[in-house]
Amino acid sequence: MSKQDSAAVAGGGQMSKDPRWISTSILHADDWAKGSAFALLDSSAWRSFADRLARLSDRVSSADIPSDLDRTEGYRYVAMLIRNALDMAIEDYDPDRPKVVWRTRRSKFGWDCADALYGAAIIRGGAAYRVTGKRGTVRFLGFQLMSGLRTLHNTHADELKIARDGSFEIIVSPKKHPGNWIPLSPETDGLFIRQFFYDWDRETLASLWIERIDKGKRNSPSGVMDPGSFAKRLDAVAGNVEANLDLWLNVALAQKQHYLNKFPEVPFGSTHIGGQKHQTAGTCYFKIADDEALLIEVKPPKAKYWSLHLGNVWLESLDYANHQSSLNGHQARLDRDGLFRAVVSKRDPGVPNWLDTVGRNEGTIIYRWNLADSLPVPAAKLIKFDDVRRHLPKDTPRVAPALRAQAVERRRRHVLRRFARPL
Repeated sequence: MSKQDSAAVAGGGQMSKDPRWISTSILHADDWAKGSAFALLDSSAWRSFADRLARLSDRVSSADIPSDLDRTEGYRYVAMLIRNALDMAIEDYDPDRPKVVWRTRRSKFGWDCADALYGAAIIRGGAAYRVTGKRGTVRFLGFQLMSGLRTLHNTHADELKIARDGSFEIIVSPKKHPGNWIPLSPETDGLFIRQFFYDWDRETLASLWIERIDKGKRNSPSGVMDPGSFAKRLDAVAGNVEANLDLWLNVALAQKQHYLNKFPEVPFGSTHIGGQKHQTAGTCYFKIADDEALLIEVKPPKAKYWSLHLGNVWLESLDYANHQSSLNGHQARLDRDGLFRAVVSKRDPGVPNWLDTVGRNEGTIIYRWNLADSLPVPAAKLIKFDDVRRHLPKDTPRVAPALRAQAVERRRRHVLRRFARPL
């Protein structure tokens, strides 16, 4: 990878146009018939699948990975990618009888948001679908049509007509439809859903259903697994895991090279790696010693939603249920001058806006501005841990360990509620 290409990858740019990254799609529905039944029945498809997964250990154990903790998390990460891809390709892949599949708490990749519940439904271009639901009170509810990692269309709840009781309906189809409508292009292979929480103690989930409503041919018989189709699905799963592992790790390592303890001047937006048009984000790689902290300062924009949180080298969010590794605009404390000042460190400095690295010295940081009136870039400064208070306003409150423990317990309870299998 050239220096120019590395910088582009680090900034999140150009990646959605690269066919290697688009290959992270599980496949389009009509591709299943192209598999070889013989390859499955003589076990060669399975052996190839297992061999490809075994070779992933070379990437996880490479010298690029900073620590034993990161390598251990890497194997967990690969196991998660395999589980997700198997579920989608084998259990949940039915664009003719679609359902919204909600990610679990352990389904983390690609800078997943600590405030989010993500959902997805497999659909096919050329068909027509109806999405129905109840709005709930979650801060942001967004809908996005995808082709692999390429964004095709975005909308969100504030743009929809919603009844007084919170109910709504969206038609997803090639032909324009009155009311709430999302245009469906031929290359579409999925509907992606974001629910972003702000007030973790009070907000409630949206509930959603999806059904195919056109009279077109159904190409995926229910309950029947063709051997050729299964062979193709195994191949797609292996390719999906390989592509995701390379994609996100390459981004993190490129950021370590180009954006160590500093954010890019230009954040990335909707055209990059599955982003949504309503949101802008910026990311960097952090590296601190045990006696250091990273001070982040920014005047947040006026926004529907904003947040800043930490991730590991695999671009998974940290354990935000049991640690304060993320803060959003509702949770954060702004100083009198309107600035948000956060302290990234391994140890608790006893300040409100501490971001806990959960025992690591290296990792990633991402901020999100959603429906914002401006796009400020945070400043980051490496300081000594013992000097943290010298860099903060004198009236910065002290947070005692008991108070921190109470806040973390509230976080844990919310996360358990959030992932309690909504419809």
